Amino acid sequence: MYWFRILNTALFTKRFFGKQNAYNGGFIDEFIQQQNTDFPGGLNDSVLKKIKQYYCLGVPITCEVYSLIHGRSMTVKERGLATQMGIITPVIDDFTDDKTLSETALDQLTQFPEAYSYNSPETEIVAKTLAGLKKELAYPEDFFKELRETIDAQHWSIKQMHLSTSTDELLKISLHKGGKSHVLFHYLLDEKPSKALDECLYSMGGVLQICNDIFDVYKDYQAGIRTYANTCTDYMAFEKWYIDACRDFCRKARALNYSRKNTERYILFFSAILGRGVVALKQLQAVQAGYPGQALPINKIERKALICDMEKPANLLKTLRYTEDIYRY
Repeated sequence: MYWFRILNTALFTKRFFGKQNAYNGGFIDEFIQQQNTDFPGGLNDSVLKKIKQYYCLGVPITCEVYSLIHGRSMTVKERGLATQMGIITPVIDDFTDDKTLSETALDQLTQFPEAYSYNSPETEIVAKTLAGLKKELAYPEDFFKELRETIDAQHWSIKQMHLSTSTDELLKISLHKGGKSHVLFHYLLDEKPSKALDECLYSMGGVLQICNDIFDVYKDYQAGIRTYANTCTDYMAFEKWYIDACRDFCRKARALNYSRKNTERYILFFSAILGRGVVALKQLQAVQAGYPGQALPINKIERKALICDMEKPANLLKTLRYTEDIYRY
């Protein structure tokens, strides 16, 4: 049964990406052009790449899997809203990462978009898109409450640039940032999540962010971003904590008052993503064997030793094994 579900999950993902790519091809550029009327130069190429290759696939498929919990697929309207969110999410992230907007300005932009005096193509598209979402969402007040808390989490993440931030706080920052963003995405759907589902999504989103941090050990270090993953002194202990956190998400999901069949599809999809994190941690453990009891001196280690290539057949097979360890617990 497990392997049949794995096959179904792979086919579901392939079909969804095919459909979403077809949708994006006729939507993204036109939407950006419609929004950027005062700054027709549009967004820069690096942001557009993130939008088209990652976020406008990642946000919609997240919402589609959330829809599975409710026993359905996204509506055309929800797909459009999720894709719009995929367009503005990396733009908002860059405001924090690149410090191009003050905290006060970012708060005003994201909470009162219809009144914001935009002065760039980036602020224009975020302001106009969020103003549109206020009119189209089923639960706009809940969405903008969660958005405010997600932005607050982004503000907190600035402490990842400080050497004085403890590893415990670094862990909490990542968990909270990932948790809040994944709760937020559910409010793009017409169903209002229960309190228990909110808590489950928060737990899942947090550990997904940790998974991202594990894969971004080298990239984050180069950007001056400290995370628990790139300051860890014991990757074996980290692996134990990580697997426990993944299984905690599975337990919370199975306790939800939704169809067990639909819930299992949701759990397996995200377990397959989280299983990749164990593969990357095993690689980091092998590197750390040369530096026992200390954080990795990343500046002295070859880049390829720190980056886990998930296209390697051996790593794909390991992912299936660790996915099963998480999912079947």
